[in-house]
Amino acid sequence: MNRYRFSIKGRLQLWLLSALIILSTLFILISYGVDRITLRDKLNQRLERIALAIPPNLKKADVRQINVKLSLGRDDFILQIWDRDGAPIYQSNASIALPRFSKAGFSVEQWQDERWRLYIRHTDENTIQIAQSLDARKEISGRYALHTVIPLLLFIPVMAFFIPLCVNRGLQSLTQLSRELESRNSTTLGALPSHDQPSELAPLTRALDTLFQRLSNALDIQKKFIADASHELRTPLTTLQIQTQLVEQSLGTELQYTALADLKSSIKRTSHLVDQLLMTSRLESGSANDPRQLLHLDQLALDVTIASLPFANSRKIDLGMERMESGSISGSEYQIKLLIRNLIDNALRYTPSSGRVDVKIVSDADHMHLIVEDSGPGISPDDRDRVFDRFYRCLGHETPGSGLGLAIVKQVAVQHEAGIFLDVSERLSGLKVSVSFKRMA
Repeated sequence: MNRYRFSIKGRLQLWLLSALIILSTLFILISYGVDRITLRDKLNQRLERIALAIPPNLKKADVRQINVKLSLGRDDFILQIWDRDGAPIYQSNASIALPRFSKAGFSVEQWQDERWRLYIRHTDENTIQIAQSLDARKEISGRYALHTVIPLLLFIPVMAFFIPLCVNRGLQSLTQLSRELESRNSTTLGALPSHDQPSELAPLTRALDTLFQRLSNALDIQKKFIADASHELRTPLTTLQIQTQLVEQSLGTELQYTALADLKSSIKRTSHLVDQLLMTSRLESGSANDPRQLLHLDQLALDVTIASLPFANSRKIDLGMERMESGSISGSEYQIKLLIRNLIDNALRYTPSSGRVDVKIVSDADHMHLIVEDSGPGISPDDRDRVFDRFYRCLGHETPGSGLGLAIVKQVAVQHEAGIFLDVSERLSGLKVSVSFKRMA
């Protein structure tokens, strides 16, 4: 079953935003309840203060002495005063004439489908009644709570904006560690940088350093074994070749010559395989330490092509330089020559006798292109991705080989950040291999 997986960053943001929303909602509800209670007490106190501010023996002729600031809004207080005989002396709002209630102090009364909060004060001469609609109080509470909530509602999106920024900042060390791990390969297994690293990442960094050290040791052992085995094989193979030559001189029958020729061919293939293994071992173990310098790709291609002429002549293959454009690249001279030599060697081995192999250098504004074309059988589209695998050989090709040539070419191309492409040669109908290097000059 598919499950949605959140990153640590996503989970932190979700948890923080959820906590922010939940706590903000609780704060709003609690603030609203506290504000209603506080506002109720304040309004009750105001009711009482208004009633106590009225002179106890107020006459109708003295209503100017009422020094209470009242408006005629729905949510304001209604002040009414009657004399001892029940005759009205003063009424603050003529449109709302509440009946005279008798209960002194605070009370809640129903009048005309509306509930009212009252405070009644009885003096020797007057009855002072101050009232306020409870519905109006709700409106006041709503407006009061809204003024309190609006800043918080504005605060929530601001915090929602800053939370991801803070989370990203807090996880910056983890992001840097991830990038550092992504940049590592089999040649860069040293200790991870731990400068300014939070304490929570220190155990993980130490564990990774230990793992890298173990992996580096295992790779060193593997490379040393391949190198040692290859070196150990070269000496007996060379001796065996010399011995076969001596045996050849002492043979007499044609059948013996044929058997010996097969043996010499097998020894030669084994020697070639050992040489390829040595090249692979050097690329894996020492490629990071090979010096990089500006190289003239056309001159390197010319040197390797000339060095390959004896092998081409022995196979009666026309090997030549088709086009030479000058330009420089940055790289290891040993590795670039190794790449060119393997491409030419591969083309010569798979091109039939009396065939043709062309090498050319083409440049443009940004790249230098090394192109090797041959008149051999080529490589089918289905096999073009796999021919770079070690020891992979296409079906139907009986030409002897180690299966490492194109794998070495691919490895050098990757280490030099060069692109490599296989296609059909339009001129020679065989394989066309193009390697594109970044141009430096």
